[in-house]
Parts: sequence; structure tokens; C-alpha cells
Amino acid sequence: AAVASAVAAAHDEQASNCISESATRQFQFLADAADKASPSVVNLKVDVQQRGAVIGGFGGTRGAATGSGFIISEDGLIVTNAHVVAHSAQMGGRFGQGAVTVTMWDGTKLPASVHSMDQQSDVALVKLTKMPAKPLPVASIGSSALLRPGEWVVALGSPLHLMNTVTAGIVSSVARQGSEIGMTDKRHEFIQTDAAINGGNSGGPLINLDGEVIGINTAKLAGQQVSGISFAIPMDTAWQVIKQLRTNRTVVRPYLGIKFSTALPTRRGDSSEVRVVGVSPGSPAEGAGVKIGDTILQFDNKPVSSNRDILERIGYSYGRTITIRLRRESGEVMDLNVETTAPPRNVRVD
Repeated sequence: AAVASAVAAAHDEQASNCISESATRQFQFLADAADKASPSVVNLKVDVQQRGAVIGGFGGTRGAATGSGFIISEDGLIVTNAHVVAHSAQMGGRFGQGAVTVTMWDGTKLPASVHSMDQQSDVALVKLTKMPAKPLPVASIGSSALLRPGEWVVALGSPLHLMNTVTAGIVSSVARQGSEIGMTDKRHEFIQTDAAINGGNSGGPLINLDGEVIGINTAKLAGQQVSGISFAIPMDTAWQVIKQLRTNRTVVRPYLGIKFSTALPTRRGDSSEVRVVGVSPGSPAEGAGVKIGDTILQFDNKPVSSNRDILERIGYSYGRTITIRLRRESGEVMDLNVETTAPPRNVRVD
């Protein structure tokens, strides 16, 4: 009986260990996501040189900036933030003059140069100038459109020179406006997360639990009383820029041909409105029927109360049809469909 009891106890302990081990493996969803995406994540070391006394040249001190990125093509294109490589791109007045060293997740170092960049969106592409012997691991690109507050996300990169760092958190907000966080020059919205994003993480991927890139790590709020407030560029926004950079090495902003202005409320309790103050002849807006004096109620099927609401929703690619709900001066409300185009040669769209 004693022997039987001992055998039963041993079986129970073994079964308990198996259940515990199985549960441990079952709930490692963060680790599984990181395992899938990590091979495509790289560290970038960018040579920079400050302007010195030499007229028209860089005669000042040399240094290096670091950041992160992720591989998006088998021919060696890497996505990062424009602010990571901006100084390198400007050396000598053209792209590729500043050296970039790419360190792969396995420690392999490869030379690269800046392919293209767009500072307004803070997105850049780096191109390997020497390919490794084995095929490059390519990131899986997801969509940020269906993200919800509370979803788990993982930030990958090299913060503070610490290679292969993985941090995790949740999505705190899916549509934080640049004006709310001091980035008034950025017209797109940001993903807010409490996953730790520090210096050196910039340009690295923010991934979902499927290991897909749904954002580009960009910034964090700093301060003694601040903790767990970081931001990423939504991948759906970034991909519009990336597609243009890959093809044209520059970004052509969409053109509507509307001039508009925010009108402050005249009565207490009313909200501000956006009114059309100009329509360019021959523009897509004129062709669709937009008129001076119209009030824009909705843009791209979302309510409008300020100029920024429109600027943030235009996006970075043209050829898209946008529905605009207007109220005429007569009080009539109507929906017009306007297809964005590339701007005319003599028109600059910021």
C-alpha cells in the first residue's frame, strides 16, 4: 500500500509538472510574437558630422546617432524614422553620403546608405549596400485600422544601445493627435502605448500578437512625473509614405484645391466650424461642386470642427476618393465625392 501510494504521488507530481509546463508554453503569446518579428529588426548606427568652419562643407566634429528599423524587402530596404537618419542624409547635400551601419538581430554588421526620407511624416528608408550570404528576414506588415485601446502590443528595438530589447504593453489610444503631444507639424495621428519606448527605439516596429508590424516606434513623453506614455506612427499611415518613397524617393501630397478656415463659435455652447474660403479653378474640389461659403461638416465620414481634422485625414497618397459632407449657405446639406490628385507643378502642398 505504501509503495502504491508513493507511485501515485509520483504520478500526480509528474502530471502537475506537465500541466504547469504546458500552461507556461500556452500563455507565452508575447514571446511568440517577438520570436516571429525579431529576426527582421535591426539596429542602425548613423555617422553624422556637424558643420564647422569650412565654407560649404562639414568641417566640424564627427559623431554617431543610433536607432532601430525593420526590413521590408528581400533586396535590403529598411524602414526607420526620418529623425534617425536625417543628419546622415544631409551630409554632402544628397542622400547616401553619410555611412550607415546595420546590425542584424544575430549580430551581423552590414553597410547601408539612406535611400529616401520624408521629414513631415518622420518616415525614412535605408538600403543595404552589401547583402548577406543568406536571405534576409522580412517583417510581416499588419494593419493599424482595427486596433482597439487595451490590445496587447510589443515594441522591438535597441534602446540606449541595448540590442534585441523587447518591451510590452497595451494600446492606450489609437488616435492621439500630434497637437496633443507637442508635435504640431505632424498632421497624422499616433498610436499611444505604455510599452516602453526609449532613445534608440525610434524606427523600430510596434507589433501585434500575430507578430505583424502595426506601428513605427517614434517618441515618448519625458519628465519626472511621466511614465508609460509612448507613441508610434500607425502602419496604415506610414505605408502610404513608404510606397511612394520606394517608387519615387519622395512623397507627393494629395491635392484637393480647397482653402478652408476654422470659424470660432459666436454663441455659448456652439462648436467651431470649418468654412471653405477658396476653391482653386480646375481643381478636384471645383469639379466635385465645392463652393466658397460652404461649411464642412464631415470629411472622410468623420466629424470636423477644426482645420487639423481635415489635414490629418487627407493622408499621404493621392488617387483616393474622399466623401465631404457640406452645408450650403442656404442651409442645404449634401455629400460630395472628391478624388485627390497630384498637385499642379506650380502648387506646393505641405
